[in-house]
Amino acid sequence: MLQSMFSGISGLRTHQRKMDVIGNNIANVNTPGFKGSDVTFKEAYVTTIRAPSPGTPGQQIGLGAQVGGIVRNFKGGILMETGQASNMGVSGEGFFVVAEPGAAVGTSNVYFTRAGDFILDVDAAGVTHLINPDGKRLRGLLGDAAATSMVNNDGAGLTDIVLPAGTTSFSVGLDGVVYASVGGATATAVARVALATFDNNTGLDSVGSNLFKSTDAAALRDFNNAGTTGVGQVFQGYLENANVDLAQEFTNMIITQRGFQANSRSITTSDEMLQDLLSLKR
Repeated sequence: MLQSMFSGISGLRTHQRKMDVIGNNIANVNTPGFKGSDVTFKEAYVTTIRAPSPGTPGQQIGLGAQVGGIVRNFKGGILMETGQASNMGVSGEGFFVVAEPGAAVGTSNVYFTRAGDFILDVDAAGVTHLINPDGKRLRGLLGDAAATSMVNNDGAGLTDIVLPAGTTSFSVGLDGVVYASVGGATATAVARVALATFDNNTGLDSVGSNLFKSTDAAALRDFNNAGTTGVGQVFQGYLENANVDLAQEFTNMIITQRGFQANSRSITTSDEMLQDLLSLKR
């Protein structure tokens, strides 16, 4: 009977953990570029009373449940129009590259994100950058369209995207090429936005603030031009909404609550049985 209590406790813990994940998904339903997570359970250790053998079925009792995995879902969210020139959304698998000023790809100061809520920022030297809400700068290659090809680029040449002094307007093509108009003149290509892709997105390390770090498990690929197969296109004036399905999350919440209640009930029932056992002497 005590074993059933411990199984019930493990059930409470796992369902509470799943509720934590559901709560985080719902809290970020309006967070640009947010990717929700899914929780799976697995059976905990098993007590073998009798091992299975030919002609004799085994007798094994499980010892409850535990969290099998918490996996982030990287399916794309809906692109919502904002009308702000500095906002960008990605339609495919690509991630924007942002970094602290002067950081090289592969260092601890380089991050990857699906949130394209960038704003313009002018530094002390009068240079205009595109930064995220945390002040990290959007990265790519500088130069005209021909000189900024990302094909098979290992990332070594990435740098902060800079708009020329006197820029009055700028635009970003579906292929990630940035065009700037200086003093009202005809717009010319000045840079290309870098989009990173990985062999295994679930291997990315989430560090908060919509940012991910690359790991050996994620395996960063060579960079390629936006718009090529798998990389995705860049949509200026749009933001990718969170991929959280509220209807599914509320359904999961109800199922999780019922699972929690059922495990609570198993503990209560075990306690009542123990109480009956202790009352036999009377």
